[in-house]
Amino acid sequence: MRDGVRRLVLGGLVGKLLGMLREVLLAAAYGTGVAATATRVAQTGTLVPVDFFTADVLSAGFLPLHKELLRTDPARADGLFRALRRALWVLSAVLLVGLVAGAGTVVRLVAPGLEPSTAAACAQFLRVMALGIPSYLQFSLLSYLEMSHGGFRLAGVRATVQNLGMVAALGAAWVLGQPVVLASGFALAYVGLHAWGVGQVADLVPGGPTADVRAALGQVWRRVRPLLLLPVVLQGSVVAERVVASLLGDQVVAAVDYARFIATTGVNLLAVPLGLAGLAALAGLDRAAARERLAGTLPGLLLVVVPASVVLTVGSAPVVQVLYARGAFDASAVATSAAVLVGFGLGFWAQSCAYVLVKALNAAGRNRTAAGALLAGLLVTLALNLALHRALGPVTLGLAASAGAVVTTVVAARPLGVAGLLAGWVLACLPVAGVAGVLGWWLARDLDGWVALLAVVGTVGAVWGAAWLGVGPWRRVGVGILRGAVRS
Repeated sequence: MRDGVRRLVLGGLVGKLLGMLREVLLAAAYGTGVAATATRVAQTGTLVPVDFFTADVLSAGFLPLHKELLRTDPARADGLFRALRRALWVLSAVLLVGLVAGAGTVVRLVAPGLEPSTAAACAQFLRVMALGIPSYLQFSLLSYLEMSHGGFRLAGVRATVQNLGMVAALGAAWVLGQPVVLASGFALAYVGLHAWGVGQVADLVPGGPTADVRAALGQVWRRVRPLLLLPVVLQGSVVAERVVASLLGDQVVAAVDYARFIATTGVNLLAVPLGLAGLAALAGLDRAAARERLAGTLPGLLLVVVPASVVLTVGSAPVVQVLYARGAFDASAVATSAAVLVGFGLGFWAQSCAYVLVKALNAAGRNRTAAGALLAGLLVTLALNLALHRALGPVTLGLAASAGAVVTTVVAARPLGVAGLLAGWVLACLPVAGVAGVLGWWLARDLDGWVALLAVVGTVGAVWGAAWLGVGPWRRVGVGILRGAVRS
């Protein structure tokens, strides 16, 4: 198990670094222009219907049931895999034909505000990217099959190979002068992954007759049925965000993902190691012990992610400039992406806390409660995007996601018994965050790029460091973090 976790963490880190390279190169080559917008819209048009039909079926339905059947009825486990494999081939054929034939209609539904020329490019990209759907679905199933047998190689390399394929396609598109080649990176990466995955799990799919799997398929349906509303709202929220972004302007569609990549990378780098390290043994604890573990984890997490929120909010422009402002990524692209990042930055702390709290609920086996918390946040995000985009502009897209994360945090914290503790620490952080933010903004207001970013980071770090040393509870938490780092 430890080797599997290590493989997943390493694969995720390498994939994230390649993802950063992909975003930086895409920004330099195409900025927030037609090619970047078409890539984002095509990704949405391809993945939303796929994930809508399969995400919970594989993770919450197939994986736990197949693992259970391996111990009690291996023939039925094999039959379940084969039945789902056939079903996914049929589904992928339907989706592929539908997206290729109806690409223009899909683009108009996902991004109705685009200029006609941009919409036509999006449809062209979508037809190419959709070619990867069969391999995408089959590789996903093979990954879960391997996980059921205790292996994690396929899942570990997925993000790395996907981003390698997209980086390679980006280079080819630039050299050939054909932006549509960008869309082939996704499809070719999964065709390669699928072919490799078949060989990797060949010995896990024994031949011969299989047992009747109708009962097993019924069990999959019963496990997935309570979760059906979540993918509906999740994919609806994704589509609504694309719709709103397209109504605000073609370049906003690409700007949202540039800004989101920064925020999600921060969550992965801070929330995952700081938050989940303290939750490793949570699954074996009773509620009182789990609450105590969370109570020891959350203050340290907040003391790291709240200043990061301040930096992303008041330093959004220099962050975007440092990462993306080169080549085709002009001043207009910087301004639009920075506006979206302000909204994400305001709730970065909540996104980090929500991640940890939902994982805590999952570890405790309270999956319905976790789904309810996510659902509440997604509904808020959806409502705010639709209600405020005309009044607030691009910042709405980040702000709505942050508000949804706050709601998820509150809803998830209550059943875990840490709502009061979390509220107390957040309120204690607010005055320091306000002072640090105002000073950082004032010092960097006439600066640009690295100089402005260093001014913001230095100011926020100095104010936050002084608070860590001067406030007793903060100092004790800080000492605990340092001791844990030294022991690690």
